[in-house]
Amino acid sequence: MNVAKIYLASPRGFCAGVSRAIDIVDVVLKKHGKPIYVRHHIVHNDHVIKGFEKRGVIFIERIEEVPQGSVIVFSAHGSSPELYNLAKERNLTVYDATCPLVTKVHLEAKRYASEGYYIAYIGHKNHPEATGVMGEVPKDSIMLIDSLRDVNNLKVSASKRMIVLTQTTLSVDDTKLIVNEIRKKYPHAILPPAFDICYATQNRQNAVKELAKKTEIIFVVGSKTSSNSNKLRDVAVKQGIEAYLINDKTEIDPKWLEGKSIVGVTAGASAPDELIDEVINYLSNKKTVVEEITTIKESIIFPLPKNL
Repeated sequence: MNVAKIYLASPRGFCAGVSRAIDIVDVVLKKHGKPIYVRHHIVHNDHVIKGFEKRGVIFIERIEEVPQGSVIVFSAHGSSPELYNLAKERNLTVYDATCPLVTKVHLEAKRYASEGYYIAYIGHKNHPEATGVMGEVPKDSIMLIDSLRDVNNLKVSASKRMIVLTQTTLSVDDTKLIVNEIRKKYPHAILPPAFDICYATQNRQNAVKELAKKTEIIFVVGSKTSSNSNKLRDVAVKQGIEAYLINDKTEIDPKWLEGKSIVGVTAGASAPDELIDEVINYLSNKKTVVEEITTIKESIIFPLPKNL
């Protein structure tokens, strides 16, 4: 490898919602001792999950797997009312690590459904965030839109009030395309007061676009299960840049770097700083210059739940 320069995107890595979720599990573990249970992976990063498992955290998908009277944390991605009811039936002590920006979409969905709106929800099928929001409202008042093709299957009366809501971790550009297609078909459809794609997702995508202007290849540090990390890679590719999503430095194939001397590095919102640092060190030699490209400063902090 002969990397002359590494451009490092800023912002990158942990967002406020992920930091809060990880802090919640950490505090709950210290408060109650092991084992504690977490419904779904607290955030979508393999290294974070393995680290917690070593400390006595048990990750489950079905509430029925949790022994009666145990302690459980609900993941950052949001959970449906059904899961809270199941936890209550099993007498579980529940801590909610849902990102406040995801909670906002849950509240919007409930509000608009109660006011008689039909909801076109743009999100990924089977993603826990989408499942949580869909579970908040009657099935006949919402439809999941996973792609432009799904808009063709959207059947809503012209007299029915309609609103578009979105999963928080989507690609800004892709979502705009779907929103525009919905509004062509349903001019009366409205958007929520504030766009639902979270500030961190948008900021990281904007930063990747800046990286793409200066680099020959981009590495996105993040897990394959992370929606926002996958979207960062997609954004880079759409800018015409070769890009790879990697869990850590061990997944870098030296062949990718043949003939390339200017490299970009960023990370999804659930990737720890130490993984980013390891990638930088792996790519660097004594002559490599590392320069940070800052597109915006993030200062948002979300407080822990009141029951902690």
